[in-house]
Amino acid sequence: MSENPLDRYLQEAIRLQIEQAYYARINAQGQFEQLIQDPEFWQNPTHHAALFADHGVVHVRDVAWQILQVLNTINGVLIPHRDQSRMENFMVGYGVMLAYLHDIGMTNLTEFGRAMHPEFAVQAVFMADLDALIEKMWSENCGNVAGYLTQLAKDHVLKRDPKVIFRELLALSVGHSKSKVPITVLDNPAAFRSQIQFILSHTLPDLYYRQQVAKGMPVETVGLDEQPLQFLTHYYADFANEAFDWLVADTAEGHNLVSDITDTLRALRCADALRQRGTVQKTSGGYEVFVNQQTGNATFALRLGDEKLYLLEMPDNPLSGGEANIASSELDLECNLRISFHRGAYANDEALYRSVYYTAFTINDMLGDIVDSFWRGTIAHTGPLKSSGDIQILLESADDNPHFTEMVQEQLRQFNPIHDSQIQIVPSLQNVSGLERAHYLVAHELDWDLDRRRSILECMAQSGHKISGIPLVEGFKHVKLIELRAGETLIEAGAPSAFVYLPLGDGLKIIPLGGYESFSVAAWMPIGNTGVIRGATRNADVVAEQDISLLMIPKDVYLRHWYIPYTHEELKSLLAKDG
Repeated sequence: MSENPLDRYLQEAIRLQIEQAYYARINAQGQFEQLIQDPEFWQNPTHHAALFADHGVVHVRDVAWQILQVLNTINGVLIPHRDQSRMENFMVGYGVMLAYLHDIGMTNLTEFGRAMHPEFAVQAVFMADLDALIEKMWSENCGNVAGYLTQLAKDHVLKRDPKVIFRELLALSVGHSKSKVPITVLDNPAAFRSQIQFILSHTLPDLYYRQQVAKGMPVETVGLDEQPLQFLTHYYADFANEAFDWLVADTAEGHNLVSDITDTLRALRCADALRQRGTVQKTSGGYEVFVNQQTGNATFALRLGDEKLYLLEMPDNPLSGGEANIASSELDLECNLRISFHRGAYANDEALYRSVYYTAFTINDMLGDIVDSFWRGTIAHTGPLKSSGDIQILLESADDNPHFTEMVQEQLRQFNPIHDSQIQIVPSLQNVSGLERAHYLVAHELDWDLDRRRSILECMAQSGHKISGIPLVEGFKHVKLIELRAGETLIEAGAPSAFVYLPLGDGLKIIPLGGYESFSVAAWMPIGNTGVIRGATRNADVVAEQDISLLMIPKDVYLRHWYIPYTHEELKSLLAKDG
């Protein structure tokens, strides 16, 4: 059995301990058998946490795995480049720990518990209930974080007990919440320190009361007592001056530590927002969530034991309705956000407009965690990095209704005009083989000038393809250049026909189905266009016999701009001229 990559950063036994102590309890409380006994659920099921996306065991594993991908992707692009010693020996391990702690407060599925779960995690790491777990994480040097902090203390970068500072670092999981720690606070160490100290100076009911009052919501008055919580006396003699002092340390080494922690928190926000949705999405209670194509609303499959299944449709639930229609979301190699959809066609206009609204609503919420998390307040912080304003929001065309994505784009612009120029529609990668999708995503957009594009078309014409009318700008939009090594497979028989390929040299071999002889393909001869034109699956394997470069043209682009057949008169004239 292959090793789980998370084992390198947080041992399986510790992960299982956290899962059973917290996340399995979230799953258990979300079971329908429990919900039907909960008056709060029946009063307002739409806003009950049990019907939100999963916050249980599968979710925490998903976010922990996602943070590995996110940190690797953003390193040197959205955050300054870190070498092995800082990324692998601190940031990744720290990020996995944060992932495993960020939602422990969701064990309270009430409205209060859901609202205060980020602050619960802050306070919990200083309480006795987590002492044994935190001691084990420290003693086993999970993710090398303990060793890293110990060395910083020996080097006098940290002025206090590194074991206490370890708890402080874990408390920063509150940074996963954009509402509790706005990006302007996360990006400002002094403000972040003040925010954490404020959370630790109030009970959760105190904090909840203040937050509800700030929102103009009615809430029962509670006694407020702005003092550090009693259990903190075990860790601090002078809470105000000691707690989280390293956040405002004025040394180069201290700034590096704060930068590493802040950027790990940016990655945590992003990883949490890139969680699985769509057809694999379930609630904390394990209920399947899906979109009703007749209405555009979210529908929940509520299981009661093994024998009963109730379908509950929830109108006016934009987040659930939108999440259920998002097939995938990911950061590509250029750190652009790519989002695809399950469905664009609905039974009537009302259902279509509702789904458009819900989908755009959900994407807008995601942007606050994925795009806005990489906002930086000073140019000095940014340097040559890609800024949040440069992250492209790539909405894939829906296969069953291309106008759906256009409508989502327009609605999203209304929700968030700040990101207007970043939103663009790209070809769908939904009905694509994993092999070809991987080739496309790792390749870069063409940066060829018009003369080179024109030259390529002229070479292509020599293979018989009609090129008059192929636009040099729109026709090359979303076309990528890929490199294939000898022995690699380009196309697999039976796969969907999603791309047309233009080999820029010799070296491809086609192996047809049906017992026909294999044959080699000359340069400039389009490959895969017949399947794209007729909408059929691939009828041959195509492999590289030598290293070769190819243009990869999405089917939508090919059919719109490249598919220009001859009339019989044109073909007759062309052949007569060639003859």
